Amino acid sequence: MNNSTSKVRAPRRGVDRSLTYIRQYPCGWYRICDSTDIPKRGQVKHAFAFGRELVIFRSDDESSQVYVLDAFCIHMGANLAIGGRVMPGTNCIQCPFHLWEFNGQDGHCTKIPYLDGKIPEKAKMQSYPCVERHQMVMIWYHPSNEPPHYDAICIDELSTSRFEFRGVYRYPNIHMHLQEFAENAADVQHFQPLHGQMLIPWTEWHVPFVKVHHQASLEFDEKPYLAYFYDTAMIQIFGKQYPSTKVDASITFHGPGGITLFRFDGSFGRIYLFHTHTPTGYTELDVEFLAFVETKIPRLLNWYVIGNWIAQWQRDISIWENKVHKRAPFLVKNDGPILKMRRWYNQFYVSKDEQETLDW
Repeated sequence: MNNSTSKVRAPRRGVDRSLTYIRQYPCGWYRICDSTDIPKRGQVKHAFAFGRELVIFRSDDESSQVYVLDAFCIHMGANLAIGGRVMPGTNCIQCPFHLWEFNGQDGHCTKIPYLDGKIPEKAKMQSYPCVERHQMVMIWYHPSNEPPHYDAICIDELSTSRFEFRGVYRYPNIHMHLQEFAENAADVQHFQPLHGQMLIPWTEWHVPFVKVHHQASLEFDEKPYLAYFYDTAMIQIFGKQYPSTKVDASITFHGPGGITLFRFDGSFGRIYLFHTHTPTGYTELDVEFLAFVETKIPRLLNWYVIGNWIAQWQRDISIWENKVHKRAPFLVKNDGPILKMRRWYNQFYVSKDEQETLDW
């Protein structure tokens, strides 16, 4: 299933919320597009992320590999994503303006048709480490172009016949900062007020007299880029809990939240849901969910489970899109490990001194 959803929002009057957040994009792996967005050899796709325009292309050689470069040619600034073409049998893209050619792997210029002699070593486009897994094209982002600090996410059992891909759900232009999603996992006191009501899947409609009891916790892995959020949810009807409805959900933060993995385990089986956030602005994200489901699970059931989760996630959006970032929040006992999450999250930002040296 392909489901693209966006809400028409009225312009918001008030303070510039983005100024209250750190003016950086966190370092990490991000989904830049889906494999289905660029399925054939030689295809070219335009993308916008991290305040940058990018060109994505699939090579025309046997590897059929996907590459990502900055879109604007180093020569005279033409956009390689608009009119650029992949050269037959190669992993090079040709600029539409002066026909310079660039290697996708490292961005080096491989051909200048009117130049006699050696191509200068510095004739090089910015390239991005790129991995294609789990129906996604993922790239590594670092503002000073450091190589990846860790590998992109890989779930081995998803490559077995036990699981199958069952759809993608898109929510572009969510007006929030990525850090808010991570802090949300540490904010244990918001679960009952915001998520304690049972909803009809995919809607904002409450189910009368039916509540959801949440028991949430947060853990940090010895690998510094991993954190885990756990939530056991159980239905309550007129105050009585029903253990047969229990669903154990775990969320793996594989980095700053660009790629997160939800896993649902219940009597019905196992469902994986990639929840991805691609920043286009400091407080603007393109959000996408990709579902991988045990083949034994009926489609109606996975529609129900995923629809419940996304309906609850949508409850958070109205908060995220209208709040500011309190750098010194007035916290009280039992608020949850919010400050601990912030200390963990800081590893994904470059230092103030390094930021000042970057050419933004």
